Amino acid sequence: MQQTLFNTVDPPGTGATRDGFSLLHGDCLRLMLDLEPGIVDACITDPPYGIDYQSSRTTDKRAKIANDTKPYIWWLPHAYRAMKADSCLVCFTRWDVQEIFRAAIECAGFEIKSQIIWDRMIHGMGDLEGSFAPQHDVIWFATKGRYKLPGKRPKSVLRCQRLQGEELSHPNEKPLGIMGELILATTNPGGIVLDPFMGSGVSGVACAKLGRCYTGIEIDDIYFSRAQRRILAA
Repeated sequence: MQQTLFNTVDPPGTGATRDGFSLLHGDCLRLMLDLEPGIVDACITDPPYGIDYQSSRTTDKRAKIANDTKPYIWWLPHAYRAMKADSCLVCFTRWDVQEIFRAAIECAGFEIKSQIIWDRMIHGMGDLEGSFAPQHDVIWFATKGRYKLPGKRPKSVLRCQRLQGEELSHPNEKPLGIMGELILATTNPGGIVLDPFMGSGVSGVACAKLGRCYTGIEIDDIYFSRAQRRILAA
């Protein structure tokens, strides 16, 4: 897992390591095989849901998210292998594919413990005349072994305003507030957080600010470089 020093840009398949932070560039299905088994305290991630999404709201109109043509679930056994015997998984998903992710999470060996609702506070679009305005996302919380929460028991509804338009540096970027809240609720200082779908690096920034170690993986060249810069700055 410890591969090279931080660089500005790395070719696919290489990594960067500094002060407890490992940033790996490439396909998580391959790179997670190189992770040492049983070292991760929490996997906190936002995988592709399978909606083939392309945003027109980011300033640079990035291409569609990689591996987003169907719910992307094949990374879960690799995450399970890398995690400690008393660790947890926090997996973002969406209402229409949540059961696919639930089944895959259980199939990988995890035990589903809770469903968390993220109230985004601002609703999205969708069918303006035929459906309720979407204002929440679903998060599965699961455990490996006898995991215990590190502090006060958190509530299952989290309120944090989603990012809008020009605030986005990734089409599906989550706000720093929601990532920080999840990290604080599930890990101790110095714990290792794994994010196989790092995107523009929000989870890594949260870990840097909160004193957690971090392993992030990203397949897209531009997002990987962007994540490196943001995490190094944090």
